[in-house]
Amino acid sequence: MEATIVYNQVLNDYLQYQELECGLSANSLSAYRRDIAEFLTLFKITGNYNLPHRTVNDYLSRLGGLNRKPASIARKISTLRNFYKYLHDKEIVRENPFEFARVPRISRYHPDYLTVDEITRMINQPDPGGKGGLRDAAMLELLYGTGMRISEMINLKMSAVYDEIGFIKVLGKGSKERLVPYGKFARLAVEKYLTEVREPLRPSANSDILFLSSRNKPFSRVGVWKIIKKYALKAGIVKTVTPHTFRHSFATHMIEGGADLRTVQELLGHASITTTQIYTQVDKEYLLSIHREFHPRERHHTGKGDQ
Repeated sequence: MEATIVYNQVLNDYLQYQELECGLSANSLSAYRRDIAEFLTLFKITGNYNLPHRTVNDYLSRLGGLNRKPASIARKISTLRNFYKYLHDKEIVRENPFEFARVPRISRYHPDYLTVDEITRMINQPDPGGKGGLRDAAMLELLYGTGMRISEMINLKMSAVYDEIGFIKVLGKGSKERLVPYGKFARLAVEKYLTEVREPLRPSANSDILFLSSRNKPFSRVGVWKIIKKYALKAGIVKTVTPHTFRHSFATHMIEGGADLRTVQELLGHASITTTQIYTQVDKEYLLSIHREFHPRERHHTGKGDQ
C-alpha cells in the first residue's frame, strides 16, 4: 500500500508541476497521466523509478508488437523522456533512460521553415523611422515570438495584450482562447508600436484591433502576405515565404532547442499533438545531413574527403 502512495504522489507532483509551471491544459495533463501510468503499470514500477536500459528497449518492442502508429510511439517516448527528466532533476533517479531512446521515423510532410539567421534578417528590414516600419516590425516579432496563425494576428485586439505579465490572449480555431507568452523582443516592438502609432489612432480608428493598415482598417490575410513577401525580398531570401512560414519556423526552432512537444502543442493551439509532431523530424534530418557532410568517413565515401 505504501508503494502505491509513493507512486501516486510522484506522478501527481509531476502533473502539478506541468500544470503550474508549464500551463498545460486539462487534456494534455490527462494524456500525460495516461501514457505514464500505462508504462509504470506495465513494468510494475512503484517505489523505485531507476530502470535498466533494457526496459526501454522492451517497451519499444512491445509498442511495435501492438502495431501502434509511429506518431503514437513518438508521443509516448516524448512524454516519458520529459517525465524522467523531471525525476532526474529532482534526484529521484540516477539518469534519464529515455534521453537517447530512438523514436520511429514519422513519414509526414515537413513544412518549410526559415533559419534563425533568415528570420533575424527579415525582422531587421522594417524602417523604424516610419509608422509602417514600427507596425511591421511588431507584426514580424509577434509572429515569430508566438507562432500564432495569421488569422489570429489580424484579429488580435489591443485589450488582449497583457504587457504586465508578458502574455497575449489569442482567439484560435473554434473560438478557443489561449494565453501565449510573447518574449522580450516582441514585447518591446509591440510596446513601441502601441505607444507611438496605435494609441494616437484610437479616437479616429474606432476599433480595438491591434494592427491597422495605412487606411486605419484591419488587415486581410493577403495584406499581411504582401508585407512578409516584401521583407523576405529585401532580406535576400530566395525561399518561398508565406505567412505560415513564421509559424512553422517558431515551432521548428522551439523543438530543435529542446522544447517539449506538448508545450509546443499548447503554444500553437493544436487540438491534437499528432499535428505538432510534423516538426519532430526536421532537426534529425539536419543532423543527418551535417553528419554526412563533416564526418571523415562519410566525406571520404562521398568523394569529399582527402584522397
